[in-house]
Amino acid sequence: MTTRNSPEAWDQRYAESEMVWSLEPNEFVVEYLSDLPAGKMLDLGGGEGRNALWFASRGWHVENSDFSAVAVTKFLQRAEREGLLELCTGTTVDATHPESCVTKPVDLAVMAYLQIPAADLAAAIATAAHSLRPGGTFFGVWHARENLEYGFGGPPSPELNPTQDELRAACEAVGMNIETLTLRERYFVSGDQQRKAIDAVLLATAAA
Repeated sequence: MTTRNSPEAWDQRYAESEMVWSLEPNEFVVEYLSDLPAGKMLDLGGGEGRNALWFASRGWHVENSDFSAVAVTKFLQRAEREGLLELCTGTTVDATHPESCVTKPVDLAVMAYLQIPAADLAAAIATAAHSLRPGGTFFGVWHARENLEYGFGGPPSPELNPTQDELRAACEAVGMNIETLTLRERYFVSGDQQRKAIDAVLLATAAA
C-alpha cells in the first residue's frame, strides 16, 4: 500500500517536479560546517542531494542516501552535470536501517529535515552514529515542535516535529556528545510573503 510517507509516494512527488527542494544547501549546514576540512560525508534522507553536492563541490567524497530511488537518480544526474560524479555515491536506503549505507566510516553525517516519528528518528540518528569514525561529526536540522505554534511550514503533526529532549535522548542513547542543541529562526519567501520557521539545530560528535 502506498502511504503519504512511503517510498512510492515520495518517488511520485520527486518525479512530478523538476526540483522538490532548493538547489542551494541548507543555510545552517553552511553556517555550522563550512570550516570542516574535506573528508567523507554521509547525508541520510538527503533527497535530491543539495547538501551532499555542496560538500562535493568543496572536495568531499559524499554519499547521498534516500529511500526514494527517483530522488537518488536525480542527485546522480545533477552530480554528472556539475562534473562531481566521481566524488558522489547515491544509495536507495531507509535511514532507519544502519546496515544499508555504503560509505563507512565517515567524517561527517548530515540529516536535514528528516521529519519522522521519534522512535524512527532515534533509529536514524543511531545509523548516523554507527557510520561515523571515532570523533566524527553529526549535524542535524529539523522543523522543531515549536514551529507548529510560532513558525510556518513543515509537517502539521506534532509527532513529526522533534523536541529538543527527543533529540538529546537519541544522541545520548548512542554515546554521542552534544556540542550544540538549539532553536534557530529561519526566514524564507513563500508565495509573495516572507515567512519564519523555527528549526532545531543539533551538532554532536561521536565518542573518540
